[in-house]
Amino acid sequence: MKILTLFSGHEASACILEDGVVKNYYKEERYSRQKHTERTDRIVKRVLLNYNDLDYGLMSTNLSQEQDKIVRRVICSINPSMQMIRSNDSQHHIFHASLSFYNSGFDKALCFVCDASGGIIQGHDEVYEGESIYIAEYPYSFKPILKNYWSANDKVRSIIKVKDGCTYNIHNVFGTYSGIGNLYNTAALVIGQTINDCGKAMGLSSYGSSNDMFANLYSKGVKDRLDKCFWDYPELIQVLNGRDDVAYHLDITKDNYKFFADYCYEVQIQSQDRVCKMVGDAIEKTGIKKVCVGGGFGMNIVTNYQLIKQFPDVEFYFEPLCDDGGNSIGAAMLIYRRLTKDSTVRPITTTSYHGEQHDVSKYVGETVDLKGIASLLYNNKSVAIFKGYAEAGQRALGNRSILFNALNPDARDIVNRIKKREWYRPFAAIVLEEDAHLYFDDVIPNPYMTVCFPVRTDLIPGVTHVDNTCRIQTVSTGHLYDLLLEFKRLSGHGILLNTSFNLAGEPLVETPEDALKTLRSSTLDHLWFYDTEQLL
Repeated sequence: MKILTLFSGHEASACILEDGVVKNYYKEERYSRQKHTERTDRIVKRVLLNYNDLDYGLMSTNLSQEQDKIVRRVICSINPSMQMIRSNDSQHHIFHASLSFYNSGFDKALCFVCDASGGIIQGHDEVYEGESIYIAEYPYSFKPILKNYWSANDKVRSIIKVKDGCTYNIHNVFGTYSGIGNLYNTAALVIGQTINDCGKAMGLSSYGSSNDMFANLYSKGVKDRLDKCFWDYPELIQVLNGRDDVAYHLDITKDNYKFFADYCYEVQIQSQDRVCKMVGDAIEKTGIKKVCVGGGFGMNIVTNYQLIKQFPDVEFYFEPLCDDGGNSIGAAMLIYRRLTKDSTVRPITTTSYHGEQHDVSKYVGETVDLKGIASLLYNNKSVAIFKGYAEAGQRALGNRSILFNALNPDARDIVNRIKKREWYRPFAAIVLEEDAHLYFDDVIPNPYMTVCFPVRTDLIPGVTHVDNTCRIQTVSTGHLYDLLLEFKRLSGHGILLNTSFNLAGEPLVETPEDALKTLRSSTLDHLWFYDTEQLL
């Protein structure tokens, strides 16, 4: 059975699921080179080129009605026997929960989903999901026990009701920034970024400290207080009040950062406390001690660590593809289970199934093996790795990665210049799983780079953030493991800086041509095609 799911809107993507397993996954931005694009032109072409025997299809697009009809008509003409499944705009959080649950390997779990703007309540176009908690069981049961909604329509009244064991809350954002995702969006906006850049706000938050000016950000009347706090930035106030047509930009410098970092700090602390309270209440209510985390806020590695720390007897699974780009996969998984009632548990094995396998045989440079790459890294050269299928999510896990020597105290500044990123942003590390405890406290296996941990040594300044933490990827097998062993033979340490192979504002590199363009337009030292061992 082959199922196609196609989503536009935020992070347009398509998934082909065959007999319950991801056969292929396409993200439009990797081909258009426009980050967070809503269009589907290129991924539709790839589906049509590669699949003419689809059994079921679900399409949910933000395209115009006429464009949507064209896309459906073209796909159905190639796959005339495909049965179309009707989409439901209220299922956004269910798809997030589905992806995290089916990938987790748990047979029963709580699924916590949090983002800024999920699905809508049917019949209420201006009331959106904010946070949801479900009890998930095979083959396809997702029973809600908490649903928090928000609305920016001042005609929508705030309500709380309990029905069938689920608490339903509707909040109006004119009274309070009640949604966790919404509040975190304001942190990105405050530092002159877009709502797609909450990760930058998380990085800057570590430079801040407690500030009474920003206390109780989830309380009533916070909107008026923020207007006063940012009185000197009228364009920002208009942006915070929902004026999309207002331009606001701010360069965060080492001279002006503190005030804005304090706001980001308070948003981070208050948000993670709110998440931990919600999850803790659900664990206490249900007695379930397996928890899956999905939705865009699941990218918040600081909160993920706090969950592990506060609930040491709970098993957590943090979905690597937790942003909206993963919803095409989550939808396909749920459709398959509903159609087949299959209860087979299939834990995640990789996120590297994006697009196509690219032929790199025509790119000829110097032949270099893993030992040679380790030597370059030991000598403080930056090396980008291009291998096989690209990672499906935002985290580079070794197939589209830029690597550098984590022992170098100037590593962060060097690689930030390569990537043309902001000075305050940290970098992640890859580390031999068996050696992770030598560098990090409270560490557990973390193969998909979804959690940060406290750093316990001064040996790795290149990946140690200002708050003495580091996001890590632990590896126990494969080419990164072998590379780390070679680097350890030279340096005594099986750890490296690892960041995504792209420049600031660009999607992850997909094709060899993208890789070469990035090499030529940056100060990156080398590009290594793993499959042919050619170093450029």
